[in-house]
Order: sequence, then C-alpha cells, then structure tokens
Amino acid sequence: MRKIVLVSSKPHADVETLVVNEIEHLDMLDSLRELRGDFDALVLTSKNAAQSLQQNIKKYPQFEYLKKIPAYAIGESSAQTLGEHGFCVEYVGKDSHGSGFADEIIPMLRGKKVLYFRAKKIVSKLDERLQAARIILKQIVAYENKRNNTHILPKPKPKSILIFTAPSHYLSFVQNFSWDGSYIAIAIGLTTFSVFDEEIEAFVSPRQDIQSCIHFAKEIALRLP
Repeated sequence: MRKIVLVSSKPHADVETLVVNEIEHLDMLDSLRELRGDFDALVLTSKNAAQSLQQNIKKYPQFEYLKKIPAYAIGESSAQTLGEHGFCVEYVGKDSHGSGFADEIIPMLRGKKVLYFRAKKIVSKLDERLQAARIILKQIVAYENKRNNTHILPKPKPKSILIFTAPSHYLSFVQNFSWDGSYIAIAIGLTTFSVFDEEIEAFVSPRQDIQSCIHFAKEIALRLP
C-alpha cells in the first residue's frame, strides 16, 4: 500500500506527519485596545484563531466581554474550542469551505458590526466577501502560520499520498521539496485545493477534518498499485 503522509503544523498520532509549519499565536493587545463601540458578532474560521483569542483573554482579562458576543464558527473544531472556553457560539457552519461559509453567514450578518479573527495570510477571501455584502467588518490578525526549518526532514518517497490541511502547508512543502510526479495530494477543503498546481493529481476530502482525510487517503491507497 502507498505511504500516507500528513503535511501539517503539528504531529498526528494516527499517521506519519511532516511538520512544515508552526502556528504562532499573536499578542493582540494593541488591536483589542483599538476596538470602538459594540460588536454584534465574532467570526472565526479556524481553531487556531479561537485558541489565540482565548490565550489573549486569559492574559488580558479586560477583554473577557468578547465571550458574550455571538460567535460564528466555520466548523465543529472551531466551535468546540470556543465552547470549551465559555464563548457564546451562535452558529456553526455547515460548509467548512470559506466560500460556502460566507454564503451561509452573510444573510445573518447583514446590518451587523462584525469582528473577524483571522490568520495573517488568508486564501479564502472571506473578508472581501463580507465587505462586498456591506457588512461592517473589523479584522484582527490572531495567528501566523510560519514555515518550519525543513532541510533536515526526509522527503516523502515516490508514490506517497500527501494530505495537506492548509494552503500554507502545501506552499511550504513545494518551496522546500521538489514535487514528485508520482505523488497524490489530498486537500482538507476547497480553499487548500485551490492553491495546488494544476498538473498534480489531487482530491478533496469528503469531510473537512484530519481523521476523515486519513480515512479517505487509505481508501485511495487500497485502490492503487
């Protein structure tokens, strides 16, 4: 069976992992101090943003009030993290892809003042979609996906099935390793899939969580020589 490798920012117990990035939760004190007026909603599109926000609130308790603002989370993982820390989860996206999530929440956010906690670099263009819908949007960079030092890591063997859980993971991989034409790529979602080079053989996982990606990769591996 083909080798399956998860290309990610942290190890996973159930599969070999190539850690090409690391998540840095950023200090948001200056940005949080700049907040003016009341906000009607929080938007978070990753567990990393939720974790960073919680860390900042723990460090700066004066921003505890943010937990009372209805939060709109892109998926179960983000919503679970928010719920565990006492945030008011108003809505959990049914579509874990950025464009689909935008379609879901825009009707609910029209006329509201929204605070969006995001990564330093984003591919989904969710901010542009919300602004185009004339939603009052304040953005705060909560975390950064930074490239790891991978020169000491072994390159996956030919015919490996590589799972990518974020656009930055794919971009870091191709910057550090030449792409072997025998690789098969699996994206956790459409946003990640959108950054793949056109010539590679690639699939999108039916469900947007790592365990489902691993299961999907195993199914593909069983069908291929």
